[in-house]
Amino acid sequence: MSQEKIDILQRALKREKAARKAAEKILEDKSRDLYFLTKELKKANLQLENLLDEKSTQLQGVFENINDAYIIMDIFGKILKMNDIAIDFFGYNIEKEELNVTDLIYSEDAEYAYSSYNTLKNEGAFNNYIARILTKDKQVKWVQINATLIFDKDNNPIAAQGIIRDITSDKEAEDLLIESENRLSSLIVNLDSAILLEDENRKIVLVNPKFCELFSIPVSPDLLKGQDCNNAANDSKNLFKNPEEFISRITTILENKKQVLGDELIMKDGTILERDFIPILKGNQYKGHLWTYKNVTLSRQFRKTLETQKQKYSNIIANMNLGLIEVNNEDEILMINQSFSEMSGYSEEEIIGKTANQIFLTEKESNVILEQTKKRFKGKSNSFELEIKTKSGQQRIWLISGAPNYNLNGEVIGSIGIHLDITEAKLNSELIQQQKEELKVIVNNSSIGIALIQDNQILRTNAKFQKMLGFSESELSAISFDDLTFEEDLHVSEANINQITAGKIDDFVVEKRFKKKDGSIIWVKKNMNVVRDNNGKVKYQVAIIEDITSEREKTIIINLVNKLTKSILGMTDINDIAWEIINNIAEYLNSDDCVIYLVDHEKGILEQIAAYGDKIINENTIVNKLVLPIGTGIVGSVVESAKSELIKDTSKDHRYVLDNEARFSEITIPIISNGKVIGIIDSEHKDKNHYTNEHLKTLESIASLVAIKIRTALSIRERKKAEAHNIQLLSELEKSNDELHEYAHIVSHDLKSPLRSINALASWIKSDNEGKLDEITLQNFDLIDTTLETMEQLISNILEYSSADAIIDKDKDVDLNLTVDSIKKTLFIPENISVNVLSVLPTVKGDCTKFQQVFQNLISNAIKFSNKEKALIEIDFIEKSSFYQFSVKDNGIGIDKKFHDKIFKIFHSLQKSIESTGIGLSIVKKIIGLYGGDIWLESEPNIGSTFYFTIKRTYNENRTT
Repeated sequence: MSQEKIDILQRALKREKAARKAAEKILEDKSRDLYFLTKELKKANLQLENLLDEKSTQLQGVFENINDAYIIMDIFGKILKMNDIAIDFFGYNIEKEELNVTDLIYSEDAEYAYSSYNTLKNEGAFNNYIARILTKDKQVKWVQINATLIFDKDNNPIAAQGIIRDITSDKEAEDLLIESENRLSSLIVNLDSAILLEDENRKIVLVNPKFCELFSIPVSPDLLKGQDCNNAANDSKNLFKNPEEFISRITTILENKKQVLGDELIMKDGTILERDFIPILKGNQYKGHLWTYKNVTLSRQFRKTLETQKQKYSNIIANMNLGLIEVNNEDEILMINQSFSEMSGYSEEEIIGKTANQIFLTEKESNVILEQTKKRFKGKSNSFELEIKTKSGQQRIWLISGAPNYNLNGEVIGSIGIHLDITEAKLNSELIQQQKEELKVIVNNSSIGIALIQDNQILRTNAKFQKMLGFSESELSAISFDDLTFEEDLHVSEANINQITAGKIDDFVVEKRFKKKDGSIIWVKKNMNVVRDNNGKVKYQVAIIEDITSEREKTIIINLVNKLTKSILGMTDINDIAWEIINNIAEYLNSDDCVIYLVDHEKGILEQIAAYGDKIINENTIVNKLVLPIGTGIVGSVVESAKSELIKDTSKDHRYVLDNEARFSEITIPIISNGKVIGIIDSEHKDKNHYTNEHLKTLESIASLVAIKIRTALSIRERKKAEAHNIQLLSELEKSNDELHEYAHIVSHDLKSPLRSINALASWIKSDNEGKLDEITLQNFDLIDTTLETMEQLISNILEYSSADAIIDKDKDVDLNLTVDSIKKTLFIPENISVNVLSVLPTVKGDCTKFQQVFQNLISNAIKFSNKEKALIEIDFIEKSSFYQFSVKDNGIGIDKKFHDKIFKIFHSLQKSIESTGIGLSIVKKIIGLYGGDIWLESEPNIGSTFYFTIKRTYNENRTT
């Protein structure tokens, strides 16, 4: 129900109540007059008694003819008289049956009824008695009753009379209004979008908890009602990447007072918001506006991932053995692969942009294409044979499988067709049979798992599928396809299966988990395709399964390490570090029980200091914190052995110590510093065989990664405990800092070692099988080599980036003119490029090498991306009151505005190549940050770019004092 309708109902209800109260007031006044008149009649003569009878008769006539129910009862509750409305309302006829008022009382309101009756006896009347009653047919109705006592001439109460008004519909309307308000309030409170409603003067009318959370407002939404929002944008601007743009955009929207949908905002932490502005009008009068903010970060990231995957599969398709062609809705050719070019005789340049129908088809075959195009516009895939002519004029028969091509909005933008030349196959049935056999061999020997399914039952599988899951072909034939899926993951494909059943799609791709025979998990990319009969019913399903466990695990591990490294950077408290580590690990392990123990060798114990899952009652508080002697349990054994353990079934291990509940898998990793176990990472899972060797290796790497951090935090904690040992503790901390300085080099060495081992193993396999490997396998080995080189370069770049903030010469005078001259002599500058310094550069305090890195990266980038016959690079300098501003300008290829922020991120390069690693500008930004400065650029594609950066003068002056 809309607010406007609710307002109308409230006003109508208010008017009706006011009218009824006025009528009741009249009746009350007449009853009161009768009461006082009765008291006067006690002193009057018989003539006045007759007058009383006359008045009573007249009043009775009034009651009998009013529009509400009217009853008279004796002093014991027996009903003596009812008007017609009362008879219809209650359903009783007292001329035929006796009725007591107690028969009408609703059981739950009995106590209230008796209390009101006592009020009537003691005070002679009661007003606005509101309660429920029961009619003869057991209906429950709400009534309002006004009652008075009736006295005889001696002023003794002999009866009571009451007016009963049916307010059931009023009560229902009131309850409906309350329910509607509650629903609306609940809806707004639980919306996933942030809501802010302001009136025409920008006073807050309504705000929900999501808004307070999004904008870090530390008060409840109720406390914000009535607050002035005129300065709110200025207060919140620092949450956004472009504060001034945020303010100016809000100002423009409020001035225009027109609806705005889909405004995109980027916050400093990388969160992407989508903002809507909806003006509220009453007629033509502006009454306020509604702001909504929605977090769309994940959807934007998903879209980028989707584009990446699309590019990946486009490369695969371009090199497949089947001819592939992509056309738009006008049948114009957009793309072909090499196989199609060879089949047709046309090069890509000859047919791109031309109409496929006119190039390949005879007039007879054009009608076939028209029919298939109609199906494509309806979203249907199809397979058909077609007679075509090649460039040389040959007549060939192609088997074509076509499918509609969609954009991100689900609109058909063309079609993609896969072509197989079956000319010879049509003429030779033996060749067809041979091709079938070859296909069978290809399927059976494919490096990707394939399964044929009918009505959810597995009919056939290839060797790769069987090996992937650990089942034999007969074992797989005895189970359903859903048996391989975890019950909680069945919903992943449900929507797609429904669309296939409805005939809307013929294939889909999902990533999900499968259960192996031993109970362990494998992550796969499942490409499900259907084969339909002549009636369009699903006859078979073909599942193509690719094992992505390793790829997914690597991505998760890299993300985990990056996230964990960033999250504990700067932390010094051992408990904060431990809680951060355990929360990240629990998410990676998909476990609801993870614990970090701290080892106290002096006391001979290990104690839980951080946990995840049921063991915490509120933030960072452990329930029944466990303390174990060293040597007790699996964790205690690992302290003694300093070796990791992976337990597949704890019920078979006598060392297992039960904590809050029994779990069957356990993984325990020592955290070692200086050859000594200082902590334990321990995780348990309710299922057997949950943890893998990959988990073990990852946690060991994390333990090694955080060991120095934990050791440092322990040292800091010890310093706080014992101020008397301050000097000794300071020495230990300096030693820990030295270790931390070497951290990046150690990690680099440790990560590169297994890469070199993999490279060596791959080389041995190639050598041992020389001459035995097919071309595809050799290509795969080349891909491994390329990937290893990329990983090693990545590690080197991480090391270079992590060392960027290490300043050796802190207060050395650096003449930037000499620095730039040196770079110009060192770099290779082609003859068509001029590098000019427009102003004399200043001498600053700092590390000469760092400043050289900054100018060298910017100048070399300008050289690298030059595309003009006469290229120009200009270096300039402006001295400001609080900072120095430098610029490096070129007339090269330029950079689109949408990439301006991204290029400063580590490993982000607009042109992927060996020369462009994406590390240079991120190092430049990091170094400039060390000197209190900032970096930005102005650029237009194909015109040029100007990189600006600053160094704070206060920073340089402080460094010289």
